[in-house]
Amino acid sequence: MNSPKVKTQNSNSPKSSRWLSGQKTLSAVLAAALAIVTLFQAGTANSNEVSKEFVSFEEAQLVAEIEEMLMEEEEMAIEEEIYFEEMEELKETVRVYNSNNELIGEGDPLVNPVLGMLVNKADLLSKMGGHTYYRVSQ
Repeated sequence: MNSPKVKTQNSNSPKSSRWLSGQKTLSAVLAAALAIVTLFQAGTANSNEVSKEFVSFEEAQLVAEIEEMLMEEEEMAIEEEIYFEEMEELKETVRVYNSNNELIGEGDPLVNPVLGMLVNKADLLSKMGGHTYYRVSQ
């Protein structure tokens, strides 16, 4: 019987052995990389927990004092800001006119005493924005 030989792929052939050795190498490299990543993640998680546990009493007091100082400074900054805003609201420009509607004085009556005397003698015309208008009727 002369039958043609059927070619079967033998696991001992050079092509299959190269493919298997490449697959084994790739699997080994991936397994090693996965192990390294797992070790690094475990080490990072442990190092964070350890640092939280080993804070001494003196360090905790120092941190509390610093936080308290920062809160006081923040509160002072807020209070100063409110104070300056109120002071700016109190500042107003005053304009005083005579009976002919001519401007005879302008500015802050708290700073300029002559203007303050004119405001005391004058009648209020109107207030708009930061400006107050007066007229002296004499």
